[in-house]
Amino acid sequence: MSLVLIHLALAIALFLIVNWIGSHSAHAGYVRMSVLAKADEAPAFNFLYRSFSPVAYITVVSAVFYKIEQDWIVQDIYLVVIYYFVFRLLFNLLTGRGMLLNWVTQCAYVLISVPMSYYVYDVLIIHKDFLFPTAKELGSAVWLAIVAYAYHTFNSVKLSDGRTKARKMNYLQKRYKIYRRTYGEIIEEIAETKRQEALIYAILIVEAFNRPKLYRLVENILFYFGLAKTLGVMQVTTEKFITDYESVRLGAQKIVGDHLKAKLIVDGRRYPGGQWAVRREVIELYNPDSDYISEVDGLYEEILDQFYPEEKTDWYAEMEAAHISDHTEHDASASRQRGASETVTSI
Repeated sequence: MSLVLIHLALAIALFLIVNWIGSHSAHAGYVRMSVLAKADEAPAFNFLYRSFSPVAYITVVSAVFYKIEQDWIVQDIYLVVIYYFVFRLLFNLLTGRGMLLNWVTQCAYVLISVPMSYYVYDVLIIHKDFLFPTAKELGSAVWLAIVAYAYHTFNSVKLSDGRTKARKMNYLQKRYKIYRRTYGEIIEEIAETKRQEALIYAILIVEAFNRPKLYRLVENILFYFGLAKTLGVMQVTTEKFITDYESVRLGAQKIVGDHLKAKLIVDGRRYPGGQWAVRREVIELYNPDSDYISEVDGLYEEILDQFYPEEKTDWYAEMEAAHISDHTEHDASASRQRGASETVTSI
């Protein structure tokens, strides 16, 4: 039983490590799960990372346990990889992310990673000398070079993201309909315009995705111990306990109220940027993280396309109009200054 518990703990640790390293590997092309459809710019990296990280993990962990003379933990350590995939699947299903999963690739990860883990365990790990390769084994470096070349070639191929977009659009439609049915009256009561309404839904969907119900249940418990400050589906900062409905009301009120503050901030710049800049400023006032702002803004555009087509604006035309307006105001100001100067001179 103790061995099973340790293997389960190692599986959870693997889950956390894979996600942490992945989130810090965006520069390498890592694509993390998101409600916004994103093209996979590095398919080879993402596939190999998710498939072979578990194999590398149990290899390194086994070496560590051999080193500290805890050989008994290494017994059947390939099971850690199975536990990892089971935990990963349960986590995504319990947090409502099942619709975003590409089940074909998920099965491919399992079908490659699990057999490879058992092979490595049976051929290398179970024999302690796997840490000390022989001269014959070093000859395999040639094959590694070939594999590296194949990896680089495949990674330069851009795969079609049509299915990904369709899957995420389906998720967006279902989330929007659920939240509109549940919180629609509150949002419509508070929003002053349809665009504000669309932005509230965009923030609501992203917040609910980042903090699914399972997380919020834990936060509700931690709140009573002073260990959580944000509650509800819209993650509102509060000093008293609030429900999801109250969080939506408070979150929507903040978004609508921040529009005036955002407009003042944007108008104070040399080139205001119109509604686009105001909207981004409102999102930043809700959460300043740059990735969060981009995701909410992209989702807002998707929501306008799907559910508020009459509110859709030509962004370039809007920016051009804003620049023309700004230049006109600047020219008018300069003209007034010249007029004042000429008046003083004539006097």
